[in-house]
Amino acid sequence: MKRLSAIVLLGAATFGLAGCGVRGDLDRPPPIFSSAPDEAARTPVDTAVEVDGPPARSADEAYYNDLGGEIPKSDPEADIDESGMGDVSPE
Repeated sequence: MKRLSAIVLLGAATFGLAGCGVRGDLDRPPPIFSSAPDEAARTPVDTAVEVDGPPARSADEAYYNDLGGEIPKSDPEADIDESGMGDVSPE
């Protein structure tokens, strides 16, 4: 039992001390099957990503789903009037 306890304590101490002395970023080794990326590829890019929005349509055009336009669904940009719903209670 003492031997097992000593092994467990030694293992815990080894794992606890494994990262001691490491400071800053770790250097990665160069790739094996290709050349290392140049410095321009390593610098982060500071440009915004353009996101494609919904297609433009007129105000009187219906908004249809992707099932061939047979089943209309609500306009995602329309303001829904919920004033006539009243109070909802669990009773």
